[in-house]
Formats: sequence, C-alpha cells, structure tokens
Amino acid sequence: MGAIFGAVQTAVTVYANSIDKPGASGLVYAEFGIGSALAGAACAWLPSRFTLRARYVSFAATLFAGMLVLFLGAQLVSVPAAVAVASFTVAPYMISLYALTERLAPTERAAVAMTILCAGGPLGTAAGQAVSGNLAQSHGVEGALLVVLIVATSALLLALSASLADRKRNIWIIDAEPVKNLVAPQASEQPQNAH
Repeated sequence: MGAIFGAVQTAVTVYANSIDKPGASGLVYAEFGIGSALAGAACAWLPSRFTLRARYVSFAATLFAGMLVLFLGAQLVSVPAAVAVASFTVAPYMISLYALTERLAPTERAAVAMTILCAGGPLGTAAGQAVSGNLAQSHGVEGALLVVLIVATSALLLALSASLADRKRNIWIIDAEPVKNLVAPQASEQPQNAH
C-alpha cells in the first residue's frame, strides 16, 4: 500500500509542477487522504455477513478499479478529479489487510505482526516514490501513475490467488474470529502448605 501512496504523491507533485502551481500538490494529495478516510470510516457499517474473505477480494478488486480510474482519468479528465474518485478505494483495502493480519497472527505475536505490516507502509512509500519518480522523469504523470496501476494489479492477483488457494481450508483467510482462551487456569485442587 505504501507504494501507492508514494507513487500518487509523486504524480500529483509532477502534475502541480506541470501547471506551474507547485503548491497545489498538497491540496490534491490531501484529497486522496480525505476520500480514503471517509471510505475507511464507512467500513464500520459493513454487515458482518460480508466476510473477511469477501472483503479482501472485493476491496482488492475495488482498489484495482480505483487505480485504473486514476491512471486513465488523469489522462482523459484531470488529475484532481481522478484522485478524488480513486481515493475512496484505498482505506477499505487497507482495513481488510489489518483485519487479515489480526486473524492470522497468534495472540502472542499480534503486536509483532502489526508492527511489520505498519513498517511496510513507509518502506513501500519510499520504493513507490523512487520508482515513480524515475518513470516521471521520462514519462511525466502517466509514468508515475503506472506504478500505482502495477501495485494495485499485484494486490488483486495476490488476493485472488490466496482466496483460491485457501478455498475451504481457512488457513490464510480466516472468516471466523479465532476462539481466544478466555478461561482462567484452574487453581490446584490440593491444599497448599501454609507457612
């Protein structure tokens, strides 16, 4: 996901420079964050019958569709309009990744798993900026947005592959919440020596 953020940031910076308004890049990139946040908040109202498996695959497909709209819309309409539409597809996919990580990680390793997932964000952002910046040098905004499309395609292929490989096994994509050991250990039935 970080690579998408990095590449979008690069693309809007290149766009703002191309229209001689470098300060506009912050506003257009803020648009990406606002749409994503609104879509993320809306995920709280998704029905429980919309399983994690269905969410993961659906939101990966939605992310791909949004990034395709961004890639094509930036060329055919405008970068700000395309960013506004695409922004709504980001948070639902991210939320499904966090939920999947929470379900897969053993309780005692959940913090480590979330830390690794969170650390991937800045690393991906840096990689996305590096690759998209390099492409933007020779191909402009379209070059930077090609990275977004490639990453979203990879996310969709991974979700479809994992879902198909895990069908009816529930090893990688667990739809039911794991049962946590909520019973306290039984105290020994034998009296203890009192000193």
